[in-house]
Amino acid sequence: MWKSENAGTTWTPVFHKENTVSVGDLVVSQTNPDIVWVGTGEATCRNSVTIGDGVYRSVDGGKTWTNQGLRETRHISRILINRGDPNIVLVAAMGSLWNANPERGVFKTIDGGKTWKKSLYVDENTGIADLAADWSDSRILYAAAYEHRRLPWLYTSGGKGSGLYRSTDGGETWTKMTKGLPEGMLGRIGIDTSRSKPGVVYAVVEAKDGGIFRSDDRGETWSRTCSTEVYARVANRPFYYSQIRVDPTDDQKFYILATGLSVSKDGGQHFQGIGGGTHSDHHSLWIDPADPLHLIEGNDGGIDISWDGGKTWDPVQSIDTAEVYQVGFDFQKPYFVYCGLQDNNTWGGPSASLDAGGVRNEDWFILAGGDGFFARPDPNDPNIVYANSQVNGITRFDRRINRASGIRPEAPLDQPAYRYNWNSPIHLSPHDSRVVYCGAQFLLRSPDQGRTWEVVSPDLTTNDPAKLKESGGPITPDNSGAESHCTITSIAESPVAAGVIWVGTDDGNVQVTRDGGKTWTNTIRAIPGLPPSTWCSRVEASRFEAGTAYAAFDGHRTGDTGVYLYQTKDFGRTWKSLKGNLPAFGWVHVIREDTRNPRLLFAGTEFGVFASLEGGAVWFSLKNNLPTVAVHDIAVHPRDNDLIIGTHGRGVWIMDDIGFLQETTPEVMESSGHIFSVRPSTRYFISSVREGYARPPFAAKNPAAGMTLTFYAKNAPKERPQLKITDAQGRLMAEFKFSTLPGYQRDLWSLNYVPEKDGVKTVPAAAAIYGMPMAPPGEYTLSLTVDGRVSESKAVVEADPRVNIPAEVLSAQVEAIGRTSVQAARLAGAVTAVRSLRDQLPKIEEAVGKAGESASGVIPALADFKARVDGLAEEILPKDYIGLGSREQMLRGGMPFQKLTALSMSLANSAEPPTAIELRQISEIERIAADQIGRLNDLIRTAIPPLNETLKKAGLAITLRALAEIK
Repeated sequence: MWKSENAGTTWTPVFHKENTVSVGDLVVSQTNPDIVWVGTGEATCRNSVTIGDGVYRSVDGGKTWTNQGLRETRHISRILINRGDPNIVLVAAMGSLWNANPERGVFKTIDGGKTWKKSLYVDENTGIADLAADWSDSRILYAAAYEHRRLPWLYTSGGKGSGLYRSTDGGETWTKMTKGLPEGMLGRIGIDTSRSKPGVVYAVVEAKDGGIFRSDDRGETWSRTCSTEVYARVANRPFYYSQIRVDPTDDQKFYILATGLSVSKDGGQHFQGIGGGTHSDHHSLWIDPADPLHLIEGNDGGIDISWDGGKTWDPVQSIDTAEVYQVGFDFQKPYFVYCGLQDNNTWGGPSASLDAGGVRNEDWFILAGGDGFFARPDPNDPNIVYANSQVNGITRFDRRINRASGIRPEAPLDQPAYRYNWNSPIHLSPHDSRVVYCGAQFLLRSPDQGRTWEVVSPDLTTNDPAKLKESGGPITPDNSGAESHCTITSIAESPVAAGVIWVGTDDGNVQVTRDGGKTWTNTIRAIPGLPPSTWCSRVEASRFEAGTAYAAFDGHRTGDTGVYLYQTKDFGRTWKSLKGNLPAFGWVHVIREDTRNPRLLFAGTEFGVFASLEGGAVWFSLKNNLPTVAVHDIAVHPRDNDLIIGTHGRGVWIMDDIGFLQETTPEVMESSGHIFSVRPSTRYFISSVREGYARPPFAAKNPAAGMTLTFYAKNAPKERPQLKITDAQGRLMAEFKFSTLPGYQRDLWSLNYVPEKDGVKTVPAAAAIYGMPMAPPGEYTLSLTVDGRVSESKAVVEADPRVNIPAEVLSAQVEAIGRTSVQAARLAGAVTAVRSLRDQLPKIEEAVGKAGESASGVIPALADFKARVDGLAEEILPKDYIGLGSREQMLRGGMPFQKLTALSMSLANSAEPPTAIELRQISEIERIAADQIGRLNDLIRTAIPPLNETLKKAGLAITLRALAEIK
């Protein structure tokens, strides 16, 4: 859940760290807006929804949350807070989507959630899809009962339990309403009441003769507002939507949310589409009661805001809520990440931007449409990317022209169709990237980038006829492909041995071939403790041993939320569980073996990401700053050593440089001090060419630029460990001190260093804005000292791949920056000295004035000294504000110190040698600095001692503080 306190200009996540953060509904108390309730578990009934663990309440505007129970309700559709007493709350619970459970219905509390009473319950298969209250009498309530069930291969919407109910006693008792409503079986129903005309209720009803209905007598009788044809057009796919909202100022005006967004202004006779400019699939709508033209609408693409009743919409693009299925990567520098998003295309974008503003939305590009799933770039050619949408709408994208070619394998018309999963896998052979695999009920292989395909297996699924059904019904059919079953869901060819291929299926098989598909073995019976037919969410072939593989299984689609994770080391003849200490709440989507350490494993679950340093025997959370989120995919970049995760709700996240995990062996864990290997660091020229005043719609943080240094100590060192970085000539480039705390620590070398001039390193004042050179490409030595023990390792700095800067150019830049830094430091010392003198003079003048006639002889000497100081100050001290200097200074770019800062930044940011003008300016400033500092030193040396002697002879106790000369 996100919160905005400025009408949607900016948003902050306020419900994102709890056990589960999927939100079915939220409501703010109208008597105390600090009281907020959240019902967890999406209520849209899609195949991709996740579960909740009850209701949460905040009494401080979302700062903190408390679970108030109803944990087993799993999906909550609506919450009502009594308008007079915020301790009275009603909750509409859908119950489990995947299996029967009694924790569904309408629940009521009168003590703020301490205790609950189930006030409306139909049966273990029927939940409550909607709940509404009369605006003039909060005792009158309406509830929509909904019998529904989703299975991996089937969705049913409707049954004998569905119906519309009313309570006239605040939800204590309920009566079913039928007069004027469709007869027979009902499905999902959406309801809303009129604020402007009490007693008016609207309902959108799924039925064989479904429609939109209105009651003017609080539900006693109902009448149809439009034809079934109009209803079918504006309220399609009722299981997914069935949302209706009445304008708070006009009982004749209401909105229907479905694939499109429609409004009727005449009580439902006619409708007008107003969703243009927004993403399709509309699920929520808020209408401002003070300004009904102000709408906030939620859809599959996010949030849109309108101020003119839906004529135009302003999209909210500052919230990172992308629902990622799979992630891929290439080998550009910086590398690009690819991902498929739920109902929002397949995308590619940089893992890091060389623009200082970070990675923004406009840095990404679309590869394919539809619901996005797999995206696999050719590791040898980043211009070629394979991507697919639902049921394997596979394409080969050519980034040179930004066009995609369809390459979907199709069965001949005289043969059964290929059965593709909603989330159908793509796999590139690790031995030949031109070889592409995809999965239906068969494994399909293309030797030529998808131009031709061949079947290389028999049907690898159970091919169970009971699971090959039409979907939807019993009222509304819905064959979108989401329930396509008995299909391949995961493919992995061994990187160690070509032709060893593993396949997992959604109906519980794990098959392996060792001869490129000629023969297959189903290994599923060798997996201990796995319920039959459990969906295989991932197979992973080991990078180290041909016979080793991993398999993850996900049973939540049949109501089994258990953790099933396994490893085989003998081509599937035997398997062992790797469940270990993984949390029992949260099924596994993916397992990945590290690219360098075979004992390092990663697991993505429905509620987080975990790692094991012991081959799966023991797991630990990698959550850190990651919100609670489903991790659907994990990738380890083999070159950059980044851990990339695709989250279903918060986009793509990257943990930079996991080398410390890869190197954490039992020996390292016992170490008194260890510096981990440093991945090559690139001295990128990072800049910004974007407009910087307006807030961008979204900007992901860039990874820290420079060299990441990771230190570990089992126990607390006695003294702070020290790390020195030296170049090939032994010159000290950087120095760090770690803390004396045990465990892991990280620091960063920006690659900037202070150059030497005449054997001396001089740090200029205002170093934070002063341009320092970056370390040149080459090898560096890291010397770690821990309690007197010294160890050494190496690190490499690489050049920016976009430019080739000769060594002599870098040397010339460093020489020039060294000259500027020396002069900047000298001038900064002069500034400090002059300011010190000016600050002391008023007190001396005050003392002389108080002494009167006895100190009159001091006045001429003091006035002469002050005049000399003021003259130097006018030349040396920088002006506080732009425009206060002389016209001459303005035309020449400022005072000497300002010019030095500009010169250093220009030199440090350039890929060119110093220009003749820059070198001339440096020489000129050196002469100016020599003159100014010479006169200042002369003042310090020849004027301060005589003045102090004069003050002393006059009997004054005050003197000018002696200053050191500027070297």
